[in-house]
Amino acid sequence: MSNSQDTTRPVGTVAVWGTFDLDNFGDHLFPRVTEHEITRRLAGWRVRPYSPYGHEHPCRMDGGFVADSLGDWSPRRVAELSTEVDLTLIGGGEIIHFRDDLLADAYHTTAEALAARAPSRYFVDGLGAYEAEHPVVWNAVGIPFVPSAEHAGMIKDATARREYVAVRDELSLERLRACGVERDVAVVPDLGFLLDRLVEPAVLEERLRYLRFMGWYPTDRPALIVQANRSAVHRAADIAKVLDWTLAEAVNADVVLLETGPCHGDDRFADALAARLPHRTVYRMPGGQPPEDILAAIKGSAGVVAMSFHANIAAFVFGKPWVVLDLSDQSKLRALAETMGAPDQRAVDPDTLANAIRAAFGREADPERLRRLQAAVDAHFDRVAELALASWEKRGGDPAARIAELARENELLRRAYRQLRKRQAAERVALVERLEQAENERDDVHVQWRAAIDELTARYEHDSRELAALRGTKLLRWSDPLRSVYGRVRKAGS
Repeated sequence: MSNSQDTTRPVGTVAVWGTFDLDNFGDHLFPRVTEHEITRRLAGWRVRPYSPYGHEHPCRMDGGFVADSLGDWSPRRVAELSTEVDLTLIGGGEIIHFRDDLLADAYHTTAEALAARAPSRYFVDGLGAYEAEHPVVWNAVGIPFVPSAEHAGMIKDATARREYVAVRDELSLERLRACGVERDVAVVPDLGFLLDRLVEPAVLEERLRYLRFMGWYPTDRPALIVQANRSAVHRAADIAKVLDWTLAEAVNADVVLLETGPCHGDDRFADALAARLPHRTVYRMPGGQPPEDILAAIKGSAGVVAMSFHANIAAFVFGKPWVVLDLSDQSKLRALAETMGAPDQRAVDPDTLANAIRAAFGREADPERLRRLQAAVDAHFDRVAELALASWEKRGGDPAARIAELARENELLRRAYRQLRKRQAAERVALVERLEQAENERDDVHVQWRAAIDELTARYEHDSRELAALRGTKLLRWSDPLRSVYGRVRKAGS
């Protein structure tokens, strides 16, 4: 094989960076959606997720989808990451900020240790100077805070060297503009609007049956999904009063307490709310369930009242009533309700919660809006795929080699299919032969059984005839009085 053939790269790779190593529903959707959409467009490509700790910080919700570790930030580590893949996506989620200390509790570490890992530097600065040869794209990210003047410069520099930049809402775009970013920036809806493509409906139905079997979900009544985190514990009594009215007047259902963010203290809110609904039937899904179970619970429900950004998106995507529980007046939740076309389905206190529930459960789903949002996310991934393919070719990827590799894989699949058919045919013949053998063995056993029965019957009939003949003899009749006397004497002497 020639050297040129040695250097061809028939398969490309895309990296996706984010906080996929935390027990949080939305974080585990991003790499799954990204992988699904990239491989739909670039057959055979690989998608590698990276997180600050990755496999060093195992979590319950990953469902086996484990990320590699970014490791502590250093110029050497950045150089290594620049050689491993053809394009790097950063996000989604609200990860463009410099408040690493906010993640310390979620990672069960100290702010000092997290500062060494520097996830914010990875997510904002990306690959730095190496981006001249290795494209980096913000994957519809959110910017949760107004950056300081110092950090604004870093953000401006990072966006300036990138061919394509995408944020997930207008507010994030405004914050980029405040940093002095003047270039074109795409506003792309959250990647979660494509989550209905991740799991087959039959699989979700099977998951829902499992939830019911485990006693975590009602079997014969509708389910109202309710979720919030530790920040809402002090409002649990007020929320319970509104829910009690909801169950009596607006929604005929049982409550299912859902934990989409164990790392945010969802269990504490669930404890507090359950204690305040003593006269209602309340189910509870254990924390740490994989995304498939959460999607199944939401798809099977009558509706959702939740603080979780992506629980509300899931309800919207599946055509269920949704209510954004925004007791802290978060800009991302306000933007979400507007994006989904119903700002009045966002609740900031108990009074607006009752009104939001009335609005949500009195309104039809909006499939046309969903189609528009999904089309925008699809356009984003089309652009990403173009950039990835161009980078792959520039870095030594050979389309002819890729076609040859696909042909080789196709032939291997055909060969494997032929072998499978042969094995299935052989197994079918063996099965038939075994059934025939079993049938013959059953017949043999049946014949032997009938023969034994016939033999016993004949013996019984022969013995019965002999006994009858014996009873008819003179000797037996004459000896009858003597045998009777002998019996009484023996009984008396015993």
